[in-house]
Amino acid sequence: MLPDKMILSELIKGWGLDANNRGELIIGGCNTLDLGNIYGTPLHVVNEARLGATAESFLRTIKLKYPGEVSVHYAFKCNPVPGIIKIIKQEGIKAEVMSEFELKLALKLGYSGNDIIVNGPYKTDRLIEACIENNIRFINVDSLFELEKIDCISNTLNKSAEVLFRINPDFVPSGMNNGSAAGSRTGSPFGMDLKGGEVMAAFEQIKGMKRIRFRGFHFHIGSGIQDTDDYRKTLMGLKRILNYAEKSGFQVDVLDIGGGLGIPNSCEMTTLELLLYQAFDFLNSGVLANRKISFSHFADSVTKGVLSLFGNKKIPELILEPGRCITGPNQLLLIKVHQVKDRKGLKKWLIADAGIGTLTMPTYYEHHEVVLCNDTRRKASEKVTITGPGCFSADVVYRNKVMPKVAAGEILAILDSGAYFTSWESSFGFPRPAIVSVIKGRHSLLRERESFDHMISLDTL
Repeated sequence: MLPDKMILSELIKGWGLDANNRGELIIGGCNTLDLGNIYGTPLHVVNEARLGATAESFLRTIKLKYPGEVSVHYAFKCNPVPGIIKIIKQEGIKAEVMSEFELKLALKLGYSGNDIIVNGPYKTDRLIEACIENNIRFINVDSLFELEKIDCISNTLNKSAEVLFRINPDFVPSGMNNGSAAGSRTGSPFGMDLKGGEVMAAFEQIKGMKRIRFRGFHFHIGSGIQDTDDYRKTLMGLKRILNYAEKSGFQVDVLDIGGGLGIPNSCEMTTLELLLYQAFDFLNSGVLANRKISFSHFADSVTKGVLSLFGNKKIPELILEPGRCITGPNQLLLIKVHQVKDRKGLKKWLIADAGIGTLTMPTYYEHHEVVLCNDTRRKASEKVTITGPGCFSADVVYRNKVMPKVAAGEILAILDSGAYFTSWESSFGFPRPAIVSVIKGRHSLLRERESFDHMISLDTL
């Protein structure tokens, strides 16, 4: 992502990192080489102080900018590690979940039902039952089918449920690849079809439901959004349905705008970039950091959009579901280069102990900077293909990545790995890595490295 002429060691502070006098990468006061030796690699490293500060800053900024009530709910799917969630929870941020596992985890970590919002297109009967039994604050209804199911279960349990209608606004944020555009009408199944009249039909349907209470709307337009004005533009497209709700006798008390805000130093590939990369191995390595992404810009855009949408009407409670922008920039992944294979005149491979088959799935469609932990001062000088340990050719971290010369045994750090890396990881012939947090030169284990016995613990031998 950074031009070759820029010296990386001058920029690592933008990630909250540092380097010692030998150029070795430091995070949270801890030497990454020492961490790799102590815990082994691959290794996830969480910058604990910076994570807490980021969560606090997000909550404080939106409360300062928005003139009404605000509730912020962390998206568990982004990074469901209990130790990480506990750090975020300590800053006053609540929970957003999408599955039975995530709901049980939220309750186990001490969230009350009123602190939890439930999303997702696949809500099982057991999940809906658990939501109603635990007095979950809002169920974001994804379809007419789901609305009927919630009504049926609430009648069976003889308990009420409060819901938000999830809208598909048919809006694709700028620079986003089609696979990540959660608000696209043609590309995403999520939410009720606004243009097709499904939301209007939901209002007619809910009128006969005695135990289901409509409280407002929800939408989510994508992940890794680079232009904060896209939130304002989406809100402007809701005027028609807001007027329809009021004319139908429904009051919109709550507006949940989802999450998806990107981070400054990493971004998803655009559709064109993804096509060029996967088809022709062309990796764009000159994308400058997006300094326009900030919590302040985001809060301004959202506030402006809501105030414009509601005009002279009473503004609703604003709910946000951030994930990536909180955890993404506060974690890195250490991987060790096992060997270097240089096929003269063709390509150089760095064969590492982690790849797309184990835990780097986001590098398939996202730009992430990769740093040489042994010496951040070593200048980028060649293109290499970083592969994982799997015995198949598609086990690739990055193809044609501009890197300094790297030797076997040296450690690389994939930056901004706090969003979806641990969510995607799998045991593809190798154990899942340990996760540690670092703060003020101290390190502590959040998750042990997976053992062989654990890998086969569910199998019948």
